[in-house]
Amino acid sequence: MDNVADLILINGRFYTQNEDIPWAGGVAIKDDCFIYVGNDEVWKEHLGKETEVIDLDGKLVLPGLIDGHVHPETVAKSTWKVALPETEDITELLSFVKDFCETHSPEEVPYFFGESYPTTMFGEEGPHKKLLDKYVSDRPVRLQDFTDHSCWYNSKALELMEVKKGKPDPEGVAVFIRDGNGEPTGWVKEPGLTSDFEVPMFEKIGWRPPQEATKEMVEPFLSFLNSYGIIAILDGITEGESSMKLFYDLDRAGCLNMYYEGTCLLEDYEHLDECIATLREWQEKYISKHVGIHTIKFFLDGTNELGNCGVLEPFSNDKAGTDYGNMNMTEDELTKVLIRLNREGIDMHIHLVGDRSFRTACNAYERAKKECKEEWKIYLQLAHCELIDPSDMLRVAELGIIVNWSPHWGGGYFGEAAREWLGNERFNRMYDFTKIIDSGGTVTYSSDVIGQCEAHRANPYFGMECSHTRIDVEAPLKCGIRQPGSAKLPLEEMIRGYTIKGAVPFRFEDRMGSIEKGKLAHLVVLKQDLFEVPKNEIHKVEPQAVLFEGKLISGSLR
Repeated sequence: MDNVADLILINGRFYTQNEDIPWAGGVAIKDDCFIYVGNDEVWKEHLGKETEVIDLDGKLVLPGLIDGHVHPETVAKSTWKVALPETEDITELLSFVKDFCETHSPEEVPYFFGESYPTTMFGEEGPHKKLLDKYVSDRPVRLQDFTDHSCWYNSKALELMEVKKGKPDPEGVAVFIRDGNGEPTGWVKEPGLTSDFEVPMFEKIGWRPPQEATKEMVEPFLSFLNSYGIIAILDGITEGESSMKLFYDLDRAGCLNMYYEGTCLLEDYEHLDECIATLREWQEKYISKHVGIHTIKFFLDGTNELGNCGVLEPFSNDKAGTDYGNMNMTEDELTKVLIRLNREGIDMHIHLVGDRSFRTACNAYERAKKECKEEWKIYLQLAHCELIDPSDMLRVAELGIIVNWSPHWGGGYFGEAAREWLGNERFNRMYDFTKIIDSGGTVTYSSDVIGQCEAHRANPYFGMECSHTRIDVEAPLKCGIRQPGSAKLPLEEMIRGYTIKGAVPFRFEDRMGSIEKGKLAHLVVLKQDLFEVPKNEIHKVEPQAVLFEGKLISGSLR
């Protein structure tokens, strides 16, 4: 019979995210969907001879969670890298690098890649190769900074990469910082995690890092996400066709256990046609039940910590008062891109951190919607949005833009590095989304983890605590609560952003995001109650069981 359930869960506290039934006591599941959600004993009408009934003993249950911006392939490929000690002491940091290299020969470790040193260790001049050379000079060394937007090479690495005085920088977005004589210092901005300019070095040492993620490499991180209730992810950058094929093959083999949405990277305005063609090719080859791609990703600016974001007022440490940072596309260009993407039916996901970049994106979206003579049908999602001018806050709801934010940054994960560039006033109003939320704007949540050393921070309850308290679980700021203290986010809001709101950019509102009759049966049964544990222990909350499409994929229901 159609109304006979496979599984019935009773005596739970189901936080449904369905406005009609905000809380429920029981659900009935048949195949992969909910066929009953309610607070009465109607569930008994769905009993059959084979129906399994489980009493949850009052446990809190959430809809399956959605991570709206994460980098699974990059995390998977980073396992060979070495996590640097968490310290602000440069001697301690470099001594660690030296000791590691002394106990691992160049034959064993021909290239040392350490992640991640605090950006606050250095001022505007950045780190220098000569200091690193004093500790390790027998092999190439790269130290990645905390933001993943800059790195520090020793002289051996620069030599092997053939980066030197009198020779132009390799083609690409990376900027090799040079001294007054044109000599590269070893500090590089926007190098990417793997770059073509490193190829000559790899050829000379006869070794190179993993180029493609494999099933064996990516499954541990995907299982980690599943174990905390994540049942859908948007890839911050799908790293080539091989990555799309990887997730497609995982799904076809029946072992993905989540929805995967890819993104195709747009390098610049001139490559728009090429990017669209690539996305269309991937759509033709790699769409499956749980794998899709309908979004283009673009970096509109860099980071606040390095002073390469777009700001409305000059950087505080710019004595000339003329440095407004950088943007990688003009408002006119972005407007044209959005109009074209609307015609193609392709959504856009933009990395931006500065307030000028945020305003530019809003202006372009508003213009594009007005200038477009066709029905507007695409989503624009702005990722990070670390600094927003107060006058632009209401535009998110007014224009229908989606903001994506990583709540584990809420306690000051990037420390004090941005203060030098932004000054106290701007620094102390970063990461504040309360006015956007209060005005009805859509804010979704994500982890944006990019390396093995921070992969554990993809735990959504870790992120919830950081933004609920404005204190980082692992590295709280010396000043205590990350200002403004008024920007603390309620748990209820973050759950919405991880569930019903999180489903919006995926275009999954009709199938997930809430515990609702007719929707897919995604559930997270928690061992502890999020609303009852002490605030500083939210990160310790663990799921007892996770259901994906009605099937247990982690833990136990009993």
